[in-house]
Amino acid sequence: MNVTKAEKSVFKYGIFRRISSKANRMTITLEDIQNKFSEEVKYVDDSAQILLKGHLVVEDLMNQALEAFVLHGEYIEDAKLQFHQKLELCKAISVGDNNNNMWNLIKKINVLRNALSHSLDPGRREKAVKSLASIYDQEFDPKTRVIDGLSEEAALCMASIMGSLGYLHSFLSETQRFESLVKTMDKIMNKGQG
Repeated sequence: MNVTKAEKSVFKYGIFRRISSKANRMTITLEDIQNKFSEEVKYVDDSAQILLKGHLVVEDLMNQALEAFVLHGEYIEDAKLQFHQKLELCKAISVGDNNNNMWNLIKKINVLRNALSHSLDPGRREKAVKSLASIYDQEFDPKTRVIDGLSEEAALCMASIMGSLGYLHSFLSETQRFESLVKTMDKIMNKGQG
């Protein structure tokens, strides 16, 4: 197989395997790959945009909570924790909500985000959407995931993010109260030194 340098690069990153059929792998061209890419970006995917931006805000709230909970939060970023690791740490520091199903909703948001970000497989996306809807419907009335002007999937993403943000806001407040308590104890025990 005679392959160009660009095609080798594409093959190296796995795109080659995802967009070609097994029978046609030997004949795919760079033009085929570029056409597939053009098809993928022809339209704005509301679900992906909502989920990717929302995921960032969710992760930021988790970061703030972790930073508030520990004595030297400035080191949290240096730990280079992945989303799922931050999620598990947040559950671990939760005073009484470590088994709350909202953590599962946040986990499913991450699963769908990963399906959208790391795969062109529509089956993987569909499975992640169904899983997210299942958890959402356990926590909220399914009617609340109908939003005028958005597709059913995009509305589910929006409603799931909004619900998660509400939950994480409460969680952040909990960790900030803990931070305040620790600082007060430190002042008392160390008489303001330190």
